[in-house]
Amino acid sequence: TQLTCMVKAFGYGVGSVQISRVLQDSGLVDYLAVAVADEGVELRRAGITLPIIIMDPEVAALDLILENNLQPNIYSFQALENIISAVETKGLEDIPVHIKIDSGMHRLGFYKEDMAKLVARLNGQKAVRVASIFSHLAGSDEAQFDAFTHEQAAYFKECANSLIASLPYRPLLHICNTAGIERFPEYHFDMCRLGIGMY
Repeated sequence: TQLTCMVKAFGYGVGSVQISRVLQDSGLVDYLAVAVADEGVELRRAGITLPIIIMDPEVAALDLILENNLQPNIYSFQALENIISAVETKGLEDIPVHIKIDSGMHRLGFYKEDMAKLVARLNGQKAVRVASIFSHLAGSDEAQFDAFTHEQAAYFKECANSLIASLPYRPLLHICNTAGIERFPEYHFDMCRLGIGMY
């Protein structure tokens, strides 16, 4: 199981560059994730070479994302079109992106009914490649929400499997945050996202 470490918000106050250097030097971490492109650019300028996921990639920052080898989270068809357009404008292709499934938090992400259209669009272009498919557990830290956590995981797997079945390659799957890592080993899948648990 691979590991993504969340180093957004100034590394939760510890210092994103400092903690990222420690994580990179450890050799134990596969990805880093930050909130916005500027955070990723700061890490690149500090010599961080690990893959970096941008969780909230603003349209105005897409050039920065591409120029600094950062990997955007895609949570809507509009976001997908924006990144495809930016990549094609630069004459690039096969840029890694991360597809977010909304499994119950109802913030951002694709739904089960979006999968057929999403697959058709992904397979109809060469600008981006899906590096991972992920979702976020809403209440994995509280036992009272365990039934909902299992529902989320089942919904996520259904969506992810329908995508994987139609793609010519297999992206990584991840849903576990810190509490999920501790409490739901059956949902570790291909990767987990460690945040406040690092400390």
